[in-house]
Amino acid sequence: MKWKMHIVVAALFLPSVALAQETVPANEVFPFLAQPRSVALEGMAGAGSASTSASAAMAAFDNPAMLAFAPAKLDAAISYGRWAPASQNTLSNNLGAGVAVRLGRRFAISAGAVMQLRPQQDFGAAYGVYSPKDLMVGLAASLAFSEHVSLGLNGRYVRQQLMADYAIGTAVFSAMLQYHLKGLNVAAGVANFGSGVKAENGNTAPLPASARLAASYEFQLGSSSLAAALDADYYFARKLGVSVGVQYGFRDMFFARAGYRYASTGAAYPSHLSVGLGAKWKGLGLDVSYLTANRQLGNSLCAGISYRF
Repeated sequence: MKWKMHIVVAALFLPSVALAQETVPANEVFPFLAQPRSVALEGMAGAGSASTSASAAMAAFDNPAMLAFAPAKLDAAISYGRWAPASQNTLSNNLGAGVAVRLGRRFAISAGAVMQLRPQQDFGAAYGVYSPKDLMVGLAASLAFSEHVSLGLNGRYVRQQLMADYAIGTAVFSAMLQYHLKGLNVAAGVANFGSGVKAENGNTAPLPASARLAASYEFQLGSSSLAAALDADYYFARKLGVSVGVQYGFRDMFFARAGYRYASTGAAYPSHLSVGLGAKWKGLGLDVSYLTANRQLGNSLCAGISYRF
């Protein structure tokens, strides 16, 4: 029956778009939700989502609580990533765009969209040839209750078009609280929770939801700056992911980044090493990140342009 073929196709493709160490369990849908969308964060293996000095443009997909403390009135970014190029089954070309706007001293909003395009696949004579694609659109808002504490919420609609006549989609939410004191930022909350996706057989496949803790600290060293960050997720599917990263900045113009992520086997965002470079001049920023030391992730390369004022 046709719906059985659809389930088989989904089982084949969901693990390949998840950048997993081995395979993502078939009962977790949309594993790419766990992937950071900021190129600077990717250069630190996903660490740094609590940092208020980073671009806030993609907060609709990362940590919405940092929006209220971001210094820029407007922050916009576009990005491109060539993810997991190890084989045709794992490769995806990712296009992303986001914007964050400050509305008053303590309130900010963000919106963004991400599309993942995958290579053409042949499903046989009965189903033909098709290029699967994924789409995410998101909105976020953050309110600071004081100079030190903020709440952030984001909502996203995510959709996978697996075949020409078969797609799955759902709504996903995150809620974070953040404490901010000069160079110190600590955030905690729940990421990527929602109802999951109900299959035709009546079973519900859950999202890669997690309890998240993020912290960062940045300080000046004369004309230079140094930042350290940690992001940790305990996935409700009983998996763990921890990212640590550092960033060195010179005159707030040039940046070098590095990070390492440890993740349980099958976690949606896998273990890997990453390095990154960045440059900023008169509000215009350019970031490049390279991810490696993971068989499926391969040598992923991401680049982005941002503008802040």
